Amino acid sequence: MNLPFDRWRELLGQLEVVKTYYARLTERERLIVLGSVAAGILFIMIVIYSALLAATASMDSRIEKNRKNMKRLQELQSVYIQSERQIRELDQMIRRTDPSFQAATHLEQLARRYGITIDSLKDRPGPPNDLYRETQVSVSVRQITLRALMSYLFDIETSRQLLRVSSLQVRPNFTDPTLLQVTFVVSTFQPSQGT
Repeated sequence: MNLPFDRWRELLGQLEVVKTYYARLTERERLIVLGSVAAGILFIMIVIYSALLAATASMDSRIEKNRKNMKRLQELQSVYIQSERQIRELDQMIRRTDPSFQAATHLEQLARRYGITIDSLKDRPGPPNDLYRETQVSVSVRQITLRALMSYLFDIETSRQLLRVSSLQVRPNFTDPTLLQVTFVVSTFQPSQGT
């Protein structure tokens, strides 16, 4: 119980020893001791101040880095949300496609609308995928005007069914310079049997 009181008494005793030692010093020695103590205190204060400045600078740097990371994260979040929305829309379009839909028949109907004669039309399976079944139709037209081609491709791409032109080759028709020779592949998608 008396331990803290004894500790104080011991500390006061040591302080008396220091006071007595200081009293025995000459004026010059006292100035040296006071200067040394003042320099030591000043040095300690400078060290503490420097450490605080370094910690503050480090914290400012971390805050700025975290702000940049947060901004980048928000940008990525908006890209993710937009991508997710596009995926949902594509998935809805794929699920909305009638199981009996035939891309080749649809392409022939669109071609008739523009008076286009299709020279060759071949169905082939697309690359395998777990989420959907892709069917590709290879179309070849030997004589078509640029305007008719643009309208035809626009109607394919904006069709209610999910149709995408996945490759396109256009060459000039050497017998008539106003016409083109075109070969392209149209992909259509349907849900996989498992989904």
